Amino acid sequence: MRSSRLIFATLLVVIISTTYVFVKEAGIGSRIRIANDSAQDVNITARWLEKTKHLGIVKPGSLMPITVRGEASMVFTVRYADGREIESKPVYFTPGTKINVRISEDGVDAGYDFGT
Repeated sequence: MRSSRLIFATLLVVIISTTYVFVKEAGIGSRIRIANDSAQDVNITARWLEKTKHLGIVKPGSLMPITVRGEASMVFTVRYADGREIESKPVYFTPGTKINVRISEDGVDAGYDFGT
């Protein structure tokens, strides 16, 4: 009787722990890190699916982290202080994906971060 209670308790702990891990991982959105390596302020807008989100101004040398849930392709539109407007190539995101967006004087590069 005692051993069956121990087995049941152990099984219950394993089930709860596994459920917690799966639910936590499923709830993670895509983490996007935007770095402004240009010498001027940039105004950023992100578009995916039928959504458009104005992300605001990023100062030179600054980083802007954002998290997006779902799965789609995203395009970043960057408006420089000098009036230029440049779009990134589409980058596909899924839950848990890490993406780096690098803004330079010459353009916008969006790619995957395969590091930790």
